[in-house]
Amino acid sequence: MRKFLTILLSIVLMGVYVQSNAQEELQVTGPASATRLTFQSIEENKLLVSTLDNEGNPILGLQPQDFQIIKGRKNAQILSVEPLETSKKIGLNIVLVVDNSFSMKQRKAVQSLLSALEEFYSIVRPMDNIHAVVFDQKNTIDVDGRKLHARTFQSSNVSELRNFFKQSFFDNLTNGTFLYDGMAVGLDIIRKMPDKTNKFMVVFSDGKDINSAINESGVQAIAKGIPNFSAYCLDFTQTKSMDAFLKAFAEKNNGKIWKAASSTELLPIFKEFSTTLLHRYIVSYRFLTAPEGSLALEPSTLTIEEVTTIDSSPLLNYVFFAEGQSDIGDPYILFAGQSDTRSFAEEKLRGSMEKYHHLLNIIGRRLTDNPDAKITLVGCNSNKGAEKGNQTLSRSRAESIKAYLRYIWAIDPSRMDVKAQNLPTAPSTSYVPEGVAENQRVEIHSEDPAILDTIQSTYVQEMSSTKTIRMVPKIESEAGVATWKLYLLGNNQSRIGTASGEGNLAPAYEFDLATVGLDKIASFQSITAGMEVSDKEGEVFVNETAASMKVKYIKRQERMAQKMGYRVLEKYALILFDYNSDAIKARNKVIVDRIIERMKAFPSAQAKIVGHTDNIGKDEYNLNLSERRAKAVFEQMVAAGMVAGENVTYAGAGPHDPLYDNTAPEGRALNRTVTVTLEYQKEG
Repeated sequence: MRKFLTILLSIVLMGVYVQSNAQEELQVTGPASATRLTFQSIEENKLLVSTLDNEGNPILGLQPQDFQIIKGRKNAQILSVEPLETSKKIGLNIVLVVDNSFSMKQRKAVQSLLSALEEFYSIVRPMDNIHAVVFDQKNTIDVDGRKLHARTFQSSNVSELRNFFKQSFFDNLTNGTFLYDGMAVGLDIIRKMPDKTNKFMVVFSDGKDINSAINESGVQAIAKGIPNFSAYCLDFTQTKSMDAFLKAFAEKNNGKIWKAASSTELLPIFKEFSTTLLHRYIVSYRFLTAPEGSLALEPSTLTIEEVTTIDSSPLLNYVFFAEGQSDIGDPYILFAGQSDTRSFAEEKLRGSMEKYHHLLNIIGRRLTDNPDAKITLVGCNSNKGAEKGNQTLSRSRAESIKAYLRYIWAIDPSRMDVKAQNLPTAPSTSYVPEGVAENQRVEIHSEDPAILDTIQSTYVQEMSSTKTIRMVPKIESEAGVATWKLYLLGNNQSRIGTASGEGNLAPAYEFDLATVGLDKIASFQSITAGMEVSDKEGEVFVNETAASMKVKYIKRQERMAQKMGYRVLEKYALILFDYNSDAIKARNKVIVDRIIERMKAFPSAQAKIVGHTDNIGKDEYNLNLSERRAKAVFEQMVAAGMVAGENVTYAGAGPHDPLYDNTAPEGRALNRTVTVTLEYQKEG
């Protein structure tokens, strides 16, 4: 008997499983101990789930963490798991079609069936929707135009249900068997229930149908297409074989048929079936929403102005070499032949770094323009490791410079003296790799001031008081951010800047305008910002125009045409300081005198003196060093007659906001400087 009941339980659950697969695109998993899991949709985002162990017994005491619900690539958040038996909200929809023909009395099975029904009554709760259907010889119910001999009763009150079935067997037994009529009436009740609700029908048959107004195909037609419906049949006829129609009906409608040979089997079957109905879980869930967000762009308006720039850059008279090497390599720009030198003009160069890359060409041009000038090339080494004491390497480095100037710039070798030594006369520290790299160099010296003078150039460039464009993203992603990308778009939809990463976004991101290119930005009327965010479930949020910024471009020619003043910026950088020094070299007096003369010509000019350092050493020390450097220049200007005030200020920046790349020796060398900027308005 135990084996029979286990099979019965599995069959009941199997019906739910088949139905669920037909209605939902869900994958539901339970604990590892569950060898069989079935589910049925009962409401929006609610499942009725059954879990069985390897013996076919329900698994009790499960919690939200024991379940996982997946749809495609999306994982649902399990909100709650509640045993059906304790639920006060989710009711079962059950229709009992019971054969109350006279043969039940003849077989002395009435009391056995009523006792078996008590097991079912024990699980009935107030929220359950219970319909009872029995045969009725005198009255009929109309279903699809057919007069069917059946009587119905609906109640979740156990006493009322009990009285209905007692009356049906003691006072209203029928002489005929109207099984198909009763099934059709029960199906008509079920198909009027909401689609997403669970629906069970149990058919108890005591004999072959011989009196119904509807046939087998008519019953099957009514049942066709009812969602979330499972039919279970109990064949209690005296024949040994299973009723063919009931068997086919149950199998087509996600259920199964059982054969009960005697009345003693009714009680345990109903007990097991009734108990199993409540050993399920109501699993509430929701799928996580796709990522959403917004993006702010700051500032709302970007002002760019064409500024006439008079740029006086220091000439860094050092050529750096890789360890153990004497060939002139990157970043220096070398011409292939003498014909390339004819069009070279240093005044066309922009910025200190571009000028430095052309250092040897600038020296070549100046030697050409000053035929009496001579230079001394001092080759040095780091005096560390493979270079220790290797003055042959030092000389070879100097000779490579001499060879370039001789064969490309046609400079007479007699004008170039070569010397070799180990460390430079004013070396950088040998305690850090950066200092070692800086000592691997050739120094260019000359007694003619024109050879090592500052590099002058005048040009128009785009400038903005705004240094960065700031993006402020806000993303809400329940599944968590997997990858993200932020980008700037010009009004021609070209991407001019991007940032990307994995995981959560930072509160803000900044795009350096110098890196993007002010000249490029100035060509746009506006800039928009977009974002792409993918969550961990593969959902993507894309906003191509999340934020916008207006670009205001002030052109120099337009201001001149309107007889308006235009901005002029004069930039001066002093001859570079030696490593760890604030002593101003004699050559800087010439530069300071030039600045003073320009300030006398434009008394309203704002002068800013800023000291800089490289990043070797402690920040606090470097900041103090940069202030000493700036103060030394300031005091020279005051001594020359300039009066300190709002128009003349000085400060030290230390290693912060470096002018050039501190990872390169030339960048660190160029950062050991004091910059002086004069800014004034010139009438159009």
